[in-house]
Parts: sequence; structure tokens; C-alpha cells
Amino acid sequence: MAGELSTIKDVFDQEPFVDVQSLYSLLNNCAKSYKTFCLLTAAIETGLFDHLETPRSVSELSFELGLNLRITRIVCKCLEMLGFLVEANGAYQNAEISSLYLRTGSPLAQENVLKTLQGTFRLWEKLPEILKGGPVKVREEDFFGEDHIHAIAAEILTGELQKTVRIVAGLPEFPKARKLLDLGGGHGLYAIAFSKLNPGLQVFVYNLPEVTQKTRAYIEKHGAKVTVIDGNFFVDDLGSGYDLVFFAYNPGGKNPGLVPKIHASLNEGGLFVSKHCFYRKGEETKDIFLDLEWNLTAFAGVRKGDRVYSFEGDLSFEDYLELLSGYFSIEKVIETAEFAGHPLGKVGDALDSKIIIAKKRG
Repeated sequence: MAGELSTIKDVFDQEPFVDVQSLYSLLNNCAKSYKTFCLLTAAIETGLFDHLETPRSVSELSFELGLNLRITRIVCKCLEMLGFLVEANGAYQNAEISSLYLRTGSPLAQENVLKTLQGTFRLWEKLPEILKGGPVKVREEDFFGEDHIHAIAAEILTGELQKTVRIVAGLPEFPKARKLLDLGGGHGLYAIAFSKLNPGLQVFVYNLPEVTQKTRAYIEKHGAKVTVIDGNFFVDDLGSGYDLVFFAYNPGGKNPGLVPKIHASLNEGGLFVSKHCFYRKGEETKDIFLDLEWNLTAFAGVRKGDRVYSFEGDLSFEDYLELLSGYFSIEKVIETAEFAGHPLGKVGDALDSKIIIAKKRG
């Protein structure tokens, strides 16, 4: 290769013919970002943000939490520099962003989001063995288990839920609706929000039996009137008489077999609202790193596609709209920017998902 160092002597005599700057710049960003992440997780795990709702000196903080005084002082300075703490007269206190998102007692606490990211990092650390032995086998119910559901719930409460619910509640059919199904609703927060916006609405959440206990916990926490249905919507009946079926971010979201079942469950003129990430014909990738992350695990009994959020048997966006058109009239397609939250660079990001609003025809 031209310019290749040919002898050991050349290593000491000549600078490398390829500048290392681009590699080192990347590694520098990785190092700083990872250390910042570790700093935040440590502060949350030790209860630092919980204790700084009122100002405390470093001495008080380290004594109350049983922390090393010297390290605590430096940690507080780092967190102040990052904008998560404010300092006045030698005492530290939470910045608003920390009180809202990093304090355990906050209704918008993001602790489970950080836990999920931490788990994702651990999965990536297994990449050498996954390259040799193939993806890690996981049960679908374990993948979408407690931590995952809590993390998704925390994420959507930072803006996506509110925007999405506002879109649905703004439809002229919503105030007249009397029965709504949140299909595969997981945490059930969308159903809870819909029930509070329309008190005359009967609201149901349909989930796998392994998930419904967590759904009920959210319903109880928010004091909502929502009924939980246990079942597998691929094989079990959905019920009937619904005025609105809401279906968001579910592995079955692009499966053609569910469309006739959803159509049959709706009243005449009922609405089907689908929020999913679709691929257009010929579209190769949305994020190659997320494609890789998607393929680091494999579900038992469910075949994933090569691209993130893709499964065997999924329809393209164009084919899905064509299928829907045989059962519904397509009222509106809403683009990502109108409802999506902020990306986190992990599986779970909205990417360029769309909300499809369709009305049942006879």
C-alpha cells in the first residue's frame, strides 16, 4: 500500500501517513459521553438528586448519603457544569431539569430510561460473542418486561403522549365515542389519558397476560376508569362495538392479518388510529446502528427482519395503505414531527413513524 511504513525504523522517523485526528475525535466524544452517563446514573442511584430539592453543602450531602467527601465535591462540580445542579453560597441545589426528570419522586422521573440505556450498552458489549454465536435469544415478554415498559412510559410522558392524545382528541368523532380499545397498549397511559379527556368513554386496554399486571398498576396509580383485557390479539377475539381502536408501536403493527380483525371490532364509521414506523418500498435503512442493535437479540417464535422495527410478514407503507383502503377510508396521515419525542439513539426511538387515521366503511 502506498505510504505504508515498511520498517520498524520508519515508525520512529516518520509521522503516520494517515492522520489519527478523526479516530481520536470520535473516541474523545465516546469517552466524554460515557463518563457523563455514568455520572448521571451514579447521582440517581445514590439519591443525590432526591436530597438536593433544598440547598445543601457538600459536607451535609456526603454525611447524609454516606458518600466520600472529596469525590462528592467533584461530582457536584461536574453536575453544576453540565447544568443539573446550581450552586450558591457554597451550597448545591437541583436545577429545574433535575427536579423534573432526575428526582425519584417526580411524575416525570427518567430513571428507568437510563436503566434501559445501561442495559443496551451491556448488550453492545457482547457484540464480539454475538458476531461469533449469533443473536441473544430472549422471550418477547421478557424483552418488553417491567423495566422496558416503565422506560417507555417515562419517555412518552416527556411530550409524545400529550401531542398524540391531542391529535386523537381533536378528531370530531372523539367526543361522540363511547367505547375505545387501546390494542397492545402496554403501560396503558394512552388509554388513561383518553379516559380522562372523555369521561363518558368506556376504555379498554388489550395486552398479553404477562403485561396486564403492570397495566393495572398504572391504571390504579392514575385513578383511571380503564378495563384491562388479557389476550393474544393474533389468535384471540378483540371484542366488538368499538368506536375507536388505537394501536401504537407494536410488533404486530404492520401485520396484514390484524386489519380484518380490527375492522370487524369497530362500529360503522368507527376510527382506526395506527402509530407505527413503516418502510417504504425500496427503503434500505432508517438507522444502520439501530438495525444492528435490533439484530443483537432474537425473539423465540418471532422472526425479525434485518431492519429495525421490521418483522417477517410486515407490509411496506404503500402496501399497508392499499390493504387498509379495502376496509377503511384513509382520513389522514400525520408525519413524525407533529407528535414524536426526542431520539435517544436506541431501539425505541420514533424514527419517522406515522399516525394513520382511517374510518371504517361498510
